[in-house]
Amino acid sequence: MIRTYRPEFDGLRTVAVYLVVLFHSGLALATGGFVGVDLFFVLSGFLVSSVILAEVERTDSFALGRFYARRARRLLPAAVVVVVAVAGVFTVLWSVPARISLVGDARSALLYYSNWHFADAAGDYFAADSEKSPFLHFWSLSIEEQFYVFFPLLVLLLVVIKRVALLRWIVGALLVCSVAAQVYWAGVDVDRAYYGTDARLYQLLAGVLLALALQRRPQPTPRRVAVAAGWLSLLALLVLGSGLLDVSASWRGLGACAAAVVLLGALAQTEGAALNRVLGTRIPVFLGKISYGTYLWHWPVIVALTTVLDSGPLVIAVLATGVSTGLAALSYEVLEMPVRKAAVLDRLRWSSVVAGLAVSTLVAVVVAPGLLEQDRRPEVAAAAGPASGAPGGRASVPADIDWKKVVDDHGAVQSCTVDDVDACRDHRGAGTRVLLVGDSQAQMMVPMFRRLARDRDWDMSFNVLPGCTWQEELTNSKMGAEGSEDCRRAREGWYDDVLPQLDPDVVILLARPRDDVEEWGDVVSRRDGPREPLGRLTWETTSATLEKVSALVPHVLVVSRLVMPETFDPTDCLASASTLGQCSVPVPDGGTPVDGYVSAVAAEHPNVELLNLNPAFCVGAPWCLPVVDGQVVWRDDHHYTAAYVKARQRPVWRLLSRTGAFEGS
Repeated sequence: MIRTYRPEFDGLRTVAVYLVVLFHSGLALATGGFVGVDLFFVLSGFLVSSVILAEVERTDSFALGRFYARRARRLLPAAVVVVVAVAGVFTVLWSVPARISLVGDARSALLYYSNWHFADAAGDYFAADSEKSPFLHFWSLSIEEQFYVFFPLLVLLLVVIKRVALLRWIVGALLVCSVAAQVYWAGVDVDRAYYGTDARLYQLLAGVLLALALQRRPQPTPRRVAVAAGWLSLLALLVLGSGLLDVSASWRGLGACAAAVVLLGALAQTEGAALNRVLGTRIPVFLGKISYGTYLWHWPVIVALTTVLDSGPLVIAVLATGVSTGLAALSYEVLEMPVRKAAVLDRLRWSSVVAGLAVSTLVAVVVAPGLLEQDRRPEVAAAAGPASGAPGGRASVPADIDWKKVVDDHGAVQSCTVDDVDACRDHRGAGTRVLLVGDSQAQMMVPMFRRLARDRDWDMSFNVLPGCTWQEELTNSKMGAEGSEDCRRAREGWYDDVLPQLDPDVVILLARPRDDVEEWGDVVSRRDGPREPLGRLTWETTSATLEKVSALVPHVLVVSRLVMPETFDPTDCLASASTLGQCSVPVPDGGTPVDGYVSAVAAEHPNVELLNLNPAFCVGAPWCLPVVDGQVVWRDDHHYTAAYVKARQRPVWRLLSRTGAFEGS
């Protein structure tokens, strides 16, 4: 167990933080550099538990208030400053729609539940790209802070009941459970395995067990063995961080944890050895002392740099290393050390904890949202869409757009399985029985179809799930484990078992085309089937599903490709543009392969029809305007806003009625 300050451990922090910086910069030589976080976890568990165990051994008690006060003074001031600064900077760099999702990110960062927040966002089909959030890196700090709350309470409880000897057994059992959670979730949901506290806790607990082992070890490891183990384990960490080994993130993390435990154990027992001296020299030690600040600053700096610069990973790595290290050094001298050394704060233990939490909460609830939700155009304008000559394209972008309402406009999800068919039924009417099946593009249509059903007394049903195309056997890996399982239940055997029970007169099939080989070739596959070329796969599943549905339903309407921006973010564009024409979208020439497959089936089956709804939504053709009658048309690059679709109910109905499938409606 470590009882005195050992500079080599600060040097080890330097190795950990710059592995992460190089990884986040995108350098090919550091594609496994996220193991720096694994090293941080083991090191934190080891050092914190060493301090706590030394106090318990020395005094036979544990001052919980002093521990929490020191943690609060160490962590909170720098984190609050970084969050406020980043919120201010990105108000200048990003548009309002791009910033709205950052409010929740900043709040979770300051209240230390960031890991669960991003795990949840990873499974949300419509969530903003969390990997671009400048607050993403707070997920690891959240896990550490949760550990800092949990572990001291466990120790205090054991001290009170005089059962401290049980600590190693409890920690060992929790470690085994956490490793099991990591292995389980890695096979079910990789995002959950990466962000979940239960699946990551083993790394912190491994550090605790090492501290406990060194506390009780009567004989140290032979010095020569320990020295060799130290060099080999450091080499193993660097190899794992380089990405030379082609292993999953989960197994890389397990390996990094094992290597970190060996490395720490070796360093702890070889004071004065060559590796200890190298890591304990002045520069690595100083960089290690400011590593917390470097970690806090590095990721927002990288996101900001990639926003304003079109540069390669090497340039980003050099700039990010220099800027984040400089900011960390400034923070360390001006903010962190003065707060940590303040004698008055050392006397106000619980008061300082409460004050720190109060400030964090105030910034999370008031300051960060106030900055990020400012309705102002970014100084660094986002790339707009293609310049257009669309009618009305010179009109100004409305100044009163409610961007939060647009970003949060997700339509509605509704589906069922054979065990609960009624979950698909929405409006029970006496007229035409209509069923809408599709993915997130269909999801944006659900509110409009609900209104149509009420107005025309349809018997309306839905089987709509984001990411889940209407072809029965198709799945795509972008959905994640939970989404894939939901899609399987909503499609596999559904047309055989549920469709006859709903007995619709009209089925409307609507989904984003997933037939572009470059984008979808490695993503879309046959459920429980061999890998096939995308063209053959989509043809076979499209024709097979249409054959099945057309045999059961009098009218099958398949919506052709909808006009979408596809190459740019329309809300980001509008928030940065001065005229509508800057964000207008041209009507593409021709259809997609799937449209061609549907037409081929329709030629053989008169009750199947390819339905073009673009005339109802594309105002200003051959260019489609991004705002029509005050309604924002697209919420992102592949979805209308549900509010706009609802506003276009009348022209949609005119197109539907022309098919002849709704006679009498």
